[in-house]
Amino acid sequence: MIEHENIFYIRDLSEIGGVETFIWEMVKKYQKYDIAVVYKTAHKKQLERLQNLCMCYKHTTQRIKCKTAIINWDTSIIDYIEDGADIYQTIHGDYSNPVYTWRPLTHPRIKQYICITKHVLKTFSELMKVDNVILGYNPLTIDPEDKLLILVSATRLSPIKGKARMEKLGNALNDAGINYIWYVFTNDTEAIKNDNIVYMKPRLDVGKWISKADYVVQLSDTEACSYTINEALYRNIPVITTPLPYLEEIGVKDGINSYILDFDCKNMNHIVDNIMNIPKFEFKQLKDSYDKLLSHKPSHFKEDKYMKVKVEALDTYEKFNVIDYELGRVPKAGEQFEVSKERFNVLSGNNELGKVFVKIVEPVKPEVKKATLPKKKETKRKK
Repeated sequence: MIEHENIFYIRDLSEIGGVETFIWEMVKKYQKYDIAVVYKTAHKKQLERLQNLCMCYKHTTQRIKCKTAIINWDTSIIDYIEDGADIYQTIHGDYSNPVYTWRPLTHPRIKQYICITKHVLKTFSELMKVDNVILGYNPLTIDPEDKLLILVSATRLSPIKGKARMEKLGNALNDAGINYIWYVFTNDTEAIKNDNIVYMKPRLDVGKWISKADYVVQLSDTEACSYTINEALYRNIPVITTPLPYLEEIGVKDGINSYILDFDCKNMNHIVDNIMNIPKFEFKQLKDSYDKLLSHKPSHFKEDKYMKVKVEALDTYEKFNVIDYELGRVPKAGEQFEVSKERFNVLSGNNELGKVFVKIVEPVKPEVKKATLPKKKETKRKK
């Protein structure tokens, strides 16, 4: 016999889901009352957090004695609830939507159907032809939370890039109970086993992730001048790094704009103890000298990119039965057509076959469309 004043029944506690959140919020809010959760199956993590707050029972054939039972769509549990209990069924779905190909079961012992919005109340009562319906929004309490520390790494994870140190840092943060998420942008396929480390595919716009980080982490054996570190510092984002020989030269100082982890990780605890003290600073950016070395002749990239040339097809197309992807067919020898200068470069031999497909006939000047300004409305001048 399962005996409590209040029973919350859910047939299956899945790993994720809105009904699972509903049960958790119910338990969290009403734990001061005599409550218990009854279930048929349960995901381990869902069950563990519920068991910290109330009794939970896996139901097989036990009878249930209670004053109030809150159930969901599975009404089969009613057969096990002793007479005299008030039974309520919470309606979590909008069953008027055509995505639902089934209808919830009603039961004569259900005292009231608790609809979680006014819309659901209206549609459910009309659909199921019942009038014992009430409105009951889902409970939700927001607990105070520790700041989520955001770490970002963008690096290959070869041994010299410090993968072993990253793993040790993650373990140390876990042991210290630090609330963090660590995004690692890499092409490495052997992920570090840590629930707080999220592997991300390499991307060219990683800078916007760095901008949102509390720290950028780069724990390499060696770097000449790490772009990842500079991208963080230029955004005034502190770094967690190893004692690379050049750092002092560019203005990296432990505790000021960085935390520096010894290569042997002996000061790991010091860094973890201080990691929530996020440095604030203004970094002086480095100046490159390439402007002094490069010719200053203006670019003609746009002219080259949009310049077209008239070409004549050689017999290469027909000889190798090659379809020109722009024409969508095999052009005959002697046929003339226009291509971009960039495309001409490909057809002139810079292709995977190493073959020349066309010869140039003449350049074609790009069409320059003149901007047409809207006509001004004529206005009478005051004399």
